[in-house]
Amino acid sequence: MQSETPVFDSMTTKLVACVVIVACLLLGGVGLILPIFPGLLFLVIAAAVAARLSPEFNRTLRRNPTLAGYLDKIDALDGLPLGQKIQVVLLLGVKMLIDGVSMMVALVMRLMKAAER
Repeated sequence: MQSETPVFDSMTTKLVACVVIVACLLLGGVGLILPIFPGLLFLVIAAAVAARLSPEFNRTLRRNPTLAGYLDKIDALDGLPLGQKIQVVLLLGVKMLIDGVSMMVALVMRLMKAAER
């Protein structure tokens, strides 16, 4: 679990983190509109960076069990060498994609059931 102190302590890293968050939010929004673009992945990246930037946002995200699991996995990356970090991030991206598809299928099934009534 992440400590209460923010990971980004210099003004430059905070500014870069904010730029990354905004860019990922924009790409995530585009991805929600365009079905061939992985919008959910960019939204998760934005949330992960924002959680590192703000302890309060980190606590808010950790209230959700699914998001808490992702944040725990991201926090575990700190001690790994770069090659293993890349492998874990790729596998985590695939897992997020699978989770996103299963959530969308569940949503579509609920909508279809509601439409039948």
